[in-house]
This record gives sequence, C-alpha cells and structure tokens, in this order.
Amino acid sequence: MVWAAGKQLQGGKYTIERVLGQGRFGITYLATDQKSDRIVIKTPDADSLSPDELERWQQKFVQEAFKLVKCKHPHIVRLLEDPFQEDGLWCIAMEYVDGINLAHRAKNIVPESEALTYIQQIGEALKVVHQNNLVHRDVKPANIMIRNGSAILIDFGLARDFNNKKLSFNYIETLAEKGFTAPELYSQTMELGAYTDIYSLAATLYNLLTGQFPTTAKDRIENNSPLPSPKTLNDSIRPKTNRAIIQAMDLSPKNRPQSIDEWFNDIEFPQLNPQTTPPDTPENRREKISFWLTVAGFIVAVIAIFTGIFQSDIREFMLKQFSSPQPNTTASPEKSIN
Repeated sequence: MVWAAGKQLQGGKYTIERVLGQGRFGITYLATDQKSDRIVIKTPDADSLSPDELERWQQKFVQEAFKLVKCKHPHIVRLLEDPFQEDGLWCIAMEYVDGINLAHRAKNIVPESEALTYIQQIGEALKVVHQNNLVHRDVKPANIMIRNGSAILIDFGLARDFNNKKLSFNYIETLAEKGFTAPELYSQTMELGAYTDIYSLAATLYNLLTGQFPTTAKDRIENNSPLPSPKTLNDSIRPKTNRAIIQAMDLSPKNRPQSIDEWFNDIEFPQLNPQTTPPDTPENRREKISFWLTVAGFIVAVIAIFTGIFQSDIREFMLKQFSSPQPNTTASPEKSIN
C-alpha cells in the first residue's frame, strides 16, 4: 500500500506529496507540515512483507526510532516527533535534508580535503551513535546528504544494538555489491561494534577518493579477491590517508581502530573543524533571527531607557531655568506692608 499525493496523516498534521524512495523493507515519502515546510515520512512497506515479517519489522522500526531520538547531533538527520501510527503502520517524521547525496558526488573523484571534511563530520555524528550503544550498519555515500557543504547522516532503519548479532531479513545481499559492508555483518554470530561503522566509513572515503567501489568483504573472504590500495587508483592521495583507509578496512575487526577517535588520530584533517558548525536549516535560521531580534530589542530598550533619562534630565533642567523667580528690585505692595 503506497499512499497517494494528498493523503493526510495525523488528522491533517502532515500531507503526502510524493514517494522519495522505496526499498525492500520501507517507503520514504516527501510531505509537508501545517506550516508548508517539507519533511520526510518513513513507513514499513506492507506490500513487500509477509504478515509475520511486517509485525517483526514494525517492532524493530519503533524500537530503533526511539533509540534514534537520543542521537542528537548537527550531522545526524533530526526526528521531529515520536513514532506514530497511520492506517495500521508505524511512521517516523524526520527533517527533510535538501541537497545531494555523496553517491552522486562520488561519480567524480572528490578532492582529498573536501572528502576528509565530510568524513570528519560523519565521524563526529557516529561518535554520538556509538555512545548510545548503537551501530548504524549502513554507512555509505547514498546515506550521506550534503547540504550547504555540511554532511548529514540519514537512514537509521538498520541501526542495531552492539549486542544484536542477528540480521533482519538478510539485507546484506542487496548491499554487498557496493563494498561498504563490514565482513562481520555477513555473520549472525560475530559481535558488532564501532569498528563495524568505521569499516563502512573508510570504504566511503575510498569511494570518494578513487571514484570506484572497494572490493566487497564477501569477495575478499570467499574468493581471496584483493582490495587495491586507494593510492594505486589515485596517486594524489597522501600516504597517511591511504594507510588509514587500509587499516580501517581490515577484514578482522580486532585489527581495525576500535573507536572513531582512535581512527581519527591516524588521519590529518583540514584545519577547519566542520563538526562545530551547525547545518543551515530553516529551524537554525529562525533561531538565529530570533536571537538577533532579541539582541536588537534589548539594545533598543537600553537606548530608550537612557534616552528617556536624558530627556528627563534636560526637561527638568529647562523647567528650572524658565520657572525660577527672576530678581525684582521693586517691592510688591504686599511686601511693603511687611
């Protein structure tokens, strides 16, 4: 069941415009809220799932949505409210990120400084994810949006706890050909960790700097297929960056950096620290406008107060000058009696 344009949700709170994307398990819609601001609505795809699968997916959908609420960061897509139900389906309302994804940007080799800026931003976002004991599991260029030079991590539909080893619906087969999937995600027994997302983030950097997909972990394990060094594909890559990518894409999780900070210590990033700059969203612009209006109002109030004081002082001075009795050498009749 795909909702048609004009479909209203939550009693008219949201209105569907069109389908943005449809995968194996879910549908993403572009919608508008009551202020006519664009938002994104995500739901499970009831038509592609059996009743049992749909029930399990809905449970996971809600559980992970509530976990995502904890992951607040300027480079993570923002949830607008708690999950809600519509036509028996659980829905998530999220901010709409107006921009292009890195998969589009990676069609051409991305300059190293630009690519490292995006990786640094997404790495900072992943720190928050990992601090909440979650693994994103689907870090790849298609799930990284670029808005005004700022990278935003989206699509947390596959995020799971570190201790959740079992993979739902064997999604790996649909992703493996791109080469961003860590080898432990093929297993239902290996533990997941920050190193799982680090593999995928390094593979994303590989793709940006070379314009090619890295060899899949599955081919590397089963067919002993080599992973070409990024520098052999793009000689301008600095040796330090090349080594950091190769280390983070080691097939053994224990041989990879165990945290984003540990991996970042091996990378020389541009001087600009992009993660400290919030993305230019309508909400942030409204907050900035509100802040400066408050400041302006305060300044005007101060000026008005001091102007009033000065005016009062001047008025008092003038009244004294013009109302003071003038010297009179001729005595009045009343005074002559005294």
